[in-house]
Amino acid sequence: MALSGARYKLISRICNPALLNYHANTIYHANMMHSQAAEGQLFFGEVHAAAAATMSPATTPKIRTAVVLHGLLGSGRNLRSLAQDLCRQAAAATGQPWRALLVDLRCHGRSASAAGLPPPNDLESTALDVVRLLQRQLEGSAPEALIGHSLGGKTALEVVRQLALPGQTPQPKAVWVLDARPTAMLGNPDGATRDVQHVLESVRGIQVPLASREELYRLLGEQGFSKSLQQWLGSSLVRDGDGRLTWQFNVEGAAAMFADYLEQDYSALIESPPPNTTLNILRAMRSDRWDPDTLAAVHAAVSATKQPAAVRGRTRYHELPDAGHWVHADNPKGLVKLMLPSLAEAASDEGPGGTAAAS
Repeated sequence: MALSGARYKLISRICNPALLNYHANTIYHANMMHSQAAEGQLFFGEVHAAAAATMSPATTPKIRTAVVLHGLLGSGRNLRSLAQDLCRQAAAATGQPWRALLVDLRCHGRSASAAGLPPPNDLESTALDVVRLLQRQLEGSAPEALIGHSLGGKTALEVVRQLALPGQTPQPKAVWVLDARPTAMLGNPDGATRDVQHVLESVRGIQVPLASREELYRLLGEQGFSKSLQQWLGSSLVRDGDGRLTWQFNVEGAAAMFADYLEQDYSALIESPPPNTTLNILRAMRSDRWDPDTLAAVHAAVSATKQPAAVRGRTRYHELPDAGHWVHADNPKGLVKLMLPSLAEAASDEGPGGTAAAS
């Protein structure tokens, strides 16, 4: 859970790529800009990276897009540093400008207070919100990359499933599922699941509003939570109209999303991805989220999609060393190194293939 001291800067318009100044050396905007969300729409932030222009100054270069989905009880800003570095390096590698849309999923971040996002709070509804966002922001085009961590990773798989339905917009070429099991987790919960359920129950039990973050830290500390988790949850407190602190997320909605996350199984999807799409399943090697059955399902999908076929895409499996579940905080450089070739491939206007490390 990457901590970020960056504050949201809400603006009334989205940055127009034509207004960016493209320099020979790759640059990025230090301040993340944010959308105003109309009813039924998600909030999202943007980071941009510009690269040397390869066309006449009168021509606006095509900007490449990565859509980034956060994990449970998080928000788009948690992945800001990763997105900045990934866009910067992708712009340098491809010679094309890149942007990342850092989405606040329903019941999370600024989208928690958005009107027009009614229950059920499940993966299908969560992904449909994202699909509608893509349709509005990309005007019928597909993002080059769709990246999701944990809950966001399984949401990304559901987005792919929905986009494969008749009449939908094109699929992203590169999909990254960061330390999220694509299979169902039924029966007795494992240790990782119990830990998440414990956090949700603890958050439910905290009476808000609070006078200060220190009060939250004390309450969480009494329950044995680490200082890093205390601070991460504290970053989701926002001031209400009376100046007191309350949760930015909707804990009941988030709990419903997590319950559905456990039930959904995308084994069939990863064994037969949509054409021209590569599903990249990433396991953090110090993560406790992986079991033998899940790994067997992923390896079977890799084998089933190893040979190119016109009727389906590919599934790849990646391992990130020196990282637990919070991959973007534990080993961000290694993560970007793994992901970068797939973004360059996606920007090359070619189908699945390339040289990204996979098994």
